[in-house]
Amino acid sequence: MSPKLKGILYTFASAAFLSVTFIASKQALLELSPLAFTPVWFAIASSWGLGYYTVQPEKISWNKLKPCLLPLILLGLSSSVANFFLFTSVKLGDPTVVAFFSRSETIFSLLFGVILLKERLTGWQWMGAAIAIAGAGIMTYQGGSIIWTVLGLTVIANFFHATASYIAKRNVAKVPPVVLGIARTVVLTIVLGVAGFLAGNLVWPSLRALLWMIGGAFFGPFLSFVLFYKGLKTMDMGQAAIIRATQPLFVTVYSLILFGITIGGIQFAGGLIILGGVVLMLSGRANGGLSISNPLLVYFRGKRANKK
Repeated sequence: MSPKLKGILYTFASAAFLSVTFIASKQALLELSPLAFTPVWFAIASSWGLGYYTVQPEKISWNKLKPCLLPLILLGLSSSVANFFLFTSVKLGDPTVVAFFSRSETIFSLLFGVILLKERLTGWQWMGAAIAIAGAGIMTYQGGSIIWTVLGLTVIANFFHATASYIAKRNVAKVPPVVLGIARTVVLTIVLGVAGFLAGNLVWPSLRALLWMIGGAFFGPFLSFVLFYKGLKTMDMGQAAIIRATQPLFVTVYSLILFGITIGGIQFAGGLIILGGVVLMLSGRANGGLSISNPLLVYFRGKRANKK
């Protein structure tokens, strides 16, 4: 299996596991405020990460890690702002709707690639961006003030999520993905823990909420981000973003299976339009073609050649 195909599979798995975040966090946030929830959530994720790292045979030395301390701190700080706004929106709105809105992260990721990585944006990609914006408008039509609030909070969160992804992309060749994930959750725990303490919001969760957090933190902020950073080692931000755009579909399935929850027809149609616009925007390269399919085509062509 080629490294590029492995990156695609890692990122698909990341999208599936990250979707657990929206379900598990919603259940815990029924009892907790965002600043009471997030320090415990990321402390548990840090414990998962540190436990995994201790059993790994290869460790990164302090001399190699020291030059990357500032980017690691910036990664955690960007993620802290992003997650505060994200979980505030999850508390206010339906997790499936928040997941659909969260795909605005793909738009920011592409723009970061254009502005910071000097990638060119094609006419088809501009059209995709316009379609995605139109889908957001349809999804919020007659949605009430809460929907607009959730949209605004999620867009802010996704700007900082994309910033964190950009920082991770620039450093994943020097820092192992699991170390990136641990640094991210440790900084999140400290920053949001201090914020929760100053706001007087720190409380110990009930057993029910704690169990949701233990399970959700394993799949969401720990495992999904380790896999995402593994994918970033062989993929650019745009390629990873288009795969993670499938995340709301996983959330919809989880919500339906676990709670029988579905979203309205108009909102669902708007969400699909958002996804369609994002796919169109990210699928084309400056030289044409769907770059994400190339490793798959090479893989299956190789299979056919071997049979011959």
